[in-house]
Amino acid sequence: MNILYIHQYFATPNGHTGTRNYEFARKWVSAGHKVRMLTTIAQLTSEEVSSAKGRIIKKFELDGIEVLAFNLPYNQKMAFVARSLSFILFFVLASLFILFTKKPDAVYASSTPLTVGIPALVGRWFRRIPFVFEVRDQWPEIPIELGIIKNSIFVKLLLWLEKVIYKQSSQIIALSPGMAEGISKVSGLDKNITVIPNSCDLDLFGIDIDRSHIRDKYNWNKKLVFLHAGAIGKVNSLQFVIDAAEKLRANKDILFVLIGQGNEKAAIEKRVAKLNLDNVQILQSIPKRTVPDVFAAADVALVVIGNFPIIEHNSANKFFDSLSAGKPIVLNYSGWQRKFIENNNAGFGCELCDIDEFIEKVLYFNLHREQLATMGQNSRRLAEEIFDRKKLAMQALDVISSTVNEVL
Repeated sequence: MNILYIHQYFATPNGHTGTRNYEFARKWVSAGHKVRMLTTIAQLTSEEVSSAKGRIIKKFELDGIEVLAFNLPYNQKMAFVARSLSFILFFVLASLFILFTKKPDAVYASSTPLTVGIPALVGRWFRRIPFVFEVRDQWPEIPIELGIIKNSIFVKLLLWLEKVIYKQSSQIIALSPGMAEGISKVSGLDKNITVIPNSCDLDLFGIDIDRSHIRDKYNWNKKLVFLHAGAIGKVNSLQFVIDAAEKLRANKDILFVLIGQGNEKAAIEKRVAKLNLDNVQILQSIPKRTVPDVFAAADVALVVIGNFPIIEHNSANKFFDSLSAGKPIVLNYSGWQRKFIENNNAGFGCELCDIDEFIEKVLYFNLHREQLATMGQNSRRLAEEIFDRKKLAMQALDVISSTVNEVL
């Protein structure tokens, strides 16, 4: 098959964010299919951008994937108007591209943002190209609940667009059961929704990584290290971790380590300094390829969100990285992930943003360190048996194949 994969924030292992799209596309190429990735430069490294050919569209090949990246920057530090303009320019340029490019057998459009569905709609309406719509985060419900989108006209427009995309898509893939339920409720359609969660990179996260040099480098020895490795933004709301650290400052053997970038990082650094917390360590973001080393050196993985109930249905990259690394996990929320890890003795969840319950779980890990190895082994077992990225990539490919076969 000839697959056009649309994802606005495509990243490679050289970058600092999730690589689901790269891994899926790579597996599809290995299975004998042609994959073109239509994206932007937003999550590509400066080296990848500078070495690519073209001005408006940066072109390069990676592991058999033909990457076509519009020269459109995007980051959370940009003003709302600038970010909105980036969204608009991408779906306009992508729509023009899909009208005039060689016709693919199918389009695989992966949100967020929701607007990646617009070029897929253009391809369906004007060229009869079937498309699969992958919902990574339920838009626009999440930005509405977070207070990012407030204009009532804009809200109505996005809710209308969401329904149109769901209705016109050949098939829908959701990253969690909760998302699938949310999609069904919004769309009102009796359409099959396939749940294919985020996945585990078992090759990247080996189980025999030496951890001693990292613990020595950051002076983690004798500490019980709770690690957050990922974005530091409003959704993550890591002020919650600082609240916990303040209450636990007398426990000198517990250390919270935050690694990443985001628009909340400066405020968190300022607060940690003001409170003079020596049980919080904030580090710069690191390339995806080196994340396994840091996970190997940590003791427990943190997966934390703000007080936004809709996000409890998420499928966070860091949750699956934690499973891949074979680490016990502590969540500050419930949902399907809490049930999953507690039923398999791989960690604990909490009622959403319940600070007392969260601290109780942190102290439990500290008092029962002999259980860490077993819980970590359970995490890795789940990664291998249920969330192997190779298996899930093939499930997504089966969805695309069935979509194409329905048209034939």
